[in-house]
Amino acid sequence: MNFNYYNTMKKHLFLIILLFLSVHFSSAQNIIEWTEDYKLTLDHFQGKAPNTGQMQSATGSFSVKYEVGGINLITTRNLNKNVSATFQKDASYFDKGDEKSTLRLLKHQQLIFNLYELQARNLRKKFFEERTHLLTKGPSELHQAVLAEHNRLLSEIESDTFHGSITEEIEKWNTYVLQEIKTLNEFCKECKPSKKKKNKK
Repeated sequence: MNFNYYNTMKKHLFLIILLFLSVHFSSAQNIIEWTEDYKLTLDHFQGKAPNTGQMQSATGSFSVKYEVGGINLITTRNLNKNVSATFQKDASYFDKGDEKSTLRLLKHQQLIFNLYELQARNLRKKFFEERTHLLTKGPSELHQAVLAEHNRLLSEIESDTFHGSITEEIEKWNTYVLQEIKTLNEFCKECKPSKKKKNKK
């Protein structure tokens, strides 16, 4: 009796672990992290599009997430890996339209994704350079400062590109954002920032 009970419990535990891994894998497949060479395609926009027959539109679900705290915050100065710019497939959609409009909107969505990576790099830089503030007051204020600048740039981009309607403005802004990202090379997710040199007196 006890032997059968033990086997039953093992089977239940195995099924629970299998279910957990399945959910975790499914969630991971649904999220794309920004990388320099990986570009968004139409296949990434898997949400249901509310096409009303009016002007073609596209919406990407982008975010910057960070995990800092506990012993890791104290023992690790380089927190680049703890900050991610992500895109969620099932919360993003693309209305059907002609090829030219589709390409333009796809470039606009990539521009926004690039902007979120810029936000992530600025946040990594804040965490690295303002470590004392991070340790004593936490990440919230630093995040809010970076988020405010991000929102300002996003507002300018949406205004200048008329929400992805003007190709020339999309390309101009994308060039600017990529240049800004490049200036923050040491704050890519897998990079190790160089220590600040102390001024000699």
